[in-house]
Amino acid sequence: MAALGPLMDKKTHAVETSRVLIFSDTFRQLYRMTDKAFSRNRCLTFALVVVLILRKSVKSLQLVLNELMVWMNEPPVSASAFSQARYKLQHEAFIELNQKAIVETR
Repeated sequence: MAALGPLMDKKTHAVETSRVLIFSDTFRQLYRMTDKAFSRNRCLTFALVVVLILRKSVKSLQLVLNELMVWMNEPPVSASAFSQARYKLQHEAFIELNQKAIVETR
């Protein structure tokens, strides 16, 4: 059991680092396509779009969105709305998440 301690600490650190980055305003401002993107309060926030992309579900996108919105007690959103929100996100966000949460944790 003692051997699992450092491994769990690395996993916890990676998750916490990712959580802090994803929900930070500076990270959002750095990795959105335009200044207008993710500036208003919407159902599909910057953090939610990032988390949905990272989840990589085997279910259909619409089913995942429906389940999530019911769980969050929010009105349903379409797969098209998610796709449009996804295009407002720069891919470099995932590169930095990987660098900070995984590579620097090793």
